[in-house]
Amino acid sequence: MVGLVGVVLEHHGYAYSVVGEDELAVTRPGRAKPVRMYLTNLRQWVARKPEEQWPAFVSDFVGSLIATAEVEDDEVLDLENFSVVRSLLRTRLYADDFRTDLEVVRRAVAPGVIEILVVDRPTSLMIVNVEVAGAWEVGVEDLFRIARENVRADGPLEVEDGTLDGVRVCSLGGETAYVTAHALWAGDYPVTGTRGALVAVPAQGVIHACPVNGDDVPAAMNLLIRLAWAGYREGPRSVSPNVYWWHGELRLAGAVEANGDALEVSISSEFQTFLEELVRD
Repeated sequence: MVGLVGVVLEHHGYAYSVVGEDELAVTRPGRAKPVRMYLTNLRQWVARKPEEQWPAFVSDFVGSLIATAEVEDDEVLDLENFSVVRSLLRTRLYADDFRTDLEVVRRAVAPGVIEILVVDRPTSLMIVNVEVAGAWEVGVEDLFRIARENVRADGPLEVEDGTLDGVRVCSLGGETAYVTAHALWAGDYPVTGTRGALVAVPAQGVIHACPVNGDDVPAAMNLLIRLAWAGYREGPRSVSPNVYWWHGELRLAGAVEANGDALEVSISSEFQTFLEELVRD
């Protein structure tokens, strides 16, 4: 994969060096400071293609990234002017081990996921770093509040409601880069029961949710564990394999990880208390 990416970069006049697993330092023409390029998402995309198509796909993928970066260099956004940037602020969820070579504006949402502030540019999104945000003289809480309001103002996601293995499950998605942010207000959608909803955010393009009422929890939990793990492993743009419980806010229900050929789920203490209350009821 690195070799295929390197050929495309060099074809466009870029130099690169390998600095870590699935991580390159790329030097752009006319710039002394290299930028980091991470290949995890590209690997997930490529895995969906026949091997003979990999060179062409990588060429198109990396070429598009380069073209987007160069266009945005020519159309410099006045990032210091908050009145210009305010309406462009958005937010979305990332894995808590998200890697970048910048110190970005982030905050914890629930174990395994963080919320990151971004600027919605015409051809891509730009993750906001601490230095840029510091020039705005606006508090972090206010920045995230504005970003969430902007995402919600863009309109709701589409909801696909169905049944799988006898369990009602809803999938939320749409033509937006900010699907995952909507997990933070899952209660706005018809996916919650009397006790909230179980939610999975496996990758950037989709949210799965099952309503929680009472004795439906074990079956819903088992289903979402499978959906979350499959979506997380396949990607692209993986976020979390965990299952969350939305009950006014997003909380961890169970942390999911592989243990050999099986999945191991660690139920959070808060969700365990909830399950014990259900049994008593």
